[in-house]
Amino acid sequence: MIEKLGEDGLMQELAKGFDLLADPRSQTITFQSLKSNGPMIGLPQMTDCELHRMISEGDSYGRGELDLHDFCVLMVRTSPVLMRMAKVMLHWPEDETNLTNIYYNM
Repeated sequence: MIEKLGEDGLMQELAKGFDLLADPRSQTITFQSLKSNGPMIGLPQMTDCELHRMISEGDSYGRGELDLHDFCVLMVRTSPVLMRMAKVMLHWPEDETNLTNIYYNM
């Protein structure tokens, strides 16, 4: 399915998922919006601790919420299929020890 969507289609689908989970006032995913909207879109029931951990794992600014960028990065990082796809798009080798060589040979 991801291959059919392509890069733009994937980003649009991630944005749709973000919109379903986000608080409409802040346009961010907060603990409360994740807790109330997650089950409506089929996320498994999670403890408050798990929800806070999910938010903090993706929160790049330490605000206790996820913006669209944070959400997309978190989804790619936590999905092996999306991570492989991102590596292909960025031309990263599976063996990341060679990233330094690629950087210096660009």
